[in-house]
Amino acid sequence: MHNLTRRIENNKSLKKELIFIDNINSLNKLKIDIVDDKQTDAFLTKTKGQVSLLINARLIDHEFDNTELLFFIDGNIYKTDNIGNTSNHTELKADKSISFETIVELNSFKSEKFKQKGYYKAFFETDIKDINTFHREFETVTYQSDGDEYAYNCIRVSVNEKDFDVVQVKYNGKGFYVFECLQENTYDDFSSICFSIQQAIGFINKLMVGGEKFTFDQAGNCYYSNYIRPTLRGMYNPIITNPYSYLDIERNIADFYLNKLTRITLATFSKLVCKIHNEPEFSAAILVLLEATSIRSLLIIPSSFACIIEQLSKHLSLEEIGLEKPISQPKLFDKILKELHEVIDTNSQNLSNTNTLKLKRRLNEINKPINKAHLTNNEKLTRPFEQLGIPLSLHDIVIIEHRNDLLHGNILLKKDDEIDEDKTNLYMAYVSAKLFTLISKLVLKSVGYKGYVYNQAKYLEKNLNIQTNEAYFDEI
Repeated sequence: MHNLTRRIENNKSLKKELIFIDNINSLNKLKIDIVDDKQTDAFLTKTKGQVSLLINARLIDHEFDNTELLFFIDGNIYKTDNIGNTSNHTELKADKSISFETIVELNSFKSEKFKQKGYYKAFFETDIKDINTFHREFETVTYQSDGDEYAYNCIRVSVNEKDFDVVQVKYNGKGFYVFECLQENTYDDFSSICFSIQQAIGFINKLMVGGEKFTFDQAGNCYYSNYIRPTLRGMYNPIITNPYSYLDIERNIADFYLNKLTRITLATFSKLVCKIHNEPEFSAAILVLLEATSIRSLLIIPSSFACIIEQLSKHLSLEEIGLEKPISQPKLFDKILKELHEVIDTNSQNLSNTNTLKLKRRLNEINKPINKAHLTNNEKLTRPFEQLGIPLSLHDIVIIEHRNDLLHGNILLKKDDEIDEDKTNLYMAYVSAKLFTLISKLVLKSVGYKGYVYNQAKYLEKNLNIQTNEAYFDEI
């Protein structure tokens, strides 16, 4: 295994922000004051990823339209930035008194002192099991915090000549992804680049963090939001470095690949992030891939992947002009033509003389020049593989050409009317895995990755009686 970790001086202080997040997550009717309305009782509460403001008064929804709510937390003024649902409740008590309560969902709020330009850290909470995972797929850098050094939990990304660190940390039984810009930036640019990094990490390790986001400026002022995108958990890793982690890989094969499999370097990963950030078509392909696999539906994944193949083929292909013969060497052409004639002659007893003659006439067109400016749809789909130097087998081409089935309504990829649900599901899973492997090669090769890509479909071959010469890992 190559590209383990780089030891650098990289001091970080995250505890103050983590304590603040922990306090917000623990809210249970925290008494607060609303600016300009200290007579009304109000409380902040947090349930299931939603911060809400409880006001002991009956308010009308339109009172919040285009209105900022200002309130105090620990003496600091916070203002709402985006308000979600608002609901009113009325309770008639036994003493015949009436109480009113309005619940306002706060999709986002920020400190009144939050700076729009500076240094930022963004925190996303995730499962504790998702932490300590970067070293499986990424080259990492060290960082130091509170006297300890961590070797495998930080990746450094360079985007538009600015550096960003992404750190996995544990705090109080919870896991966090922390995104930090190391140079001054605007908040909007920071958020946009963070989203590109989230997508790129999600593609590599199948976890795109999202949901609640706590962003802090260098003074510790907070901007909270929870309404952008949820966390997405995909199905496939394009890169793995531990061949023993998949039980379907035989022990002798895993032994062969031990210490050969590659992580993605931080330089290559930065190129991937830049491509996602600067090319909307590329970003859309990554998001469709993650969203399709996050719902784990075999009715949706193959068709979505077929669309991605088509979009990437259009986006990554370089336009060419002129004519090109498939077989450029005359001697090789004569050899192939002779062998094809022999194949037809060998099987002529099963063909009529007329059909034998028709086939031989067609052989005369086998090396007809291809007009590179007017390719067929299937030729356009395979062109970027050719241009990037990714070899395709005949079996790969058959899988890619399922695009025609999927985009013309044959979403179950049925070849006949026979109904066998188990076999259908297996084949759809196989095509999904094969298409993901091909997409992975396109994506990674386009940013200069050199190393192994995991063949997601190989283990399914035995279940479908498919025999290929493909390996569990392809080097590109």
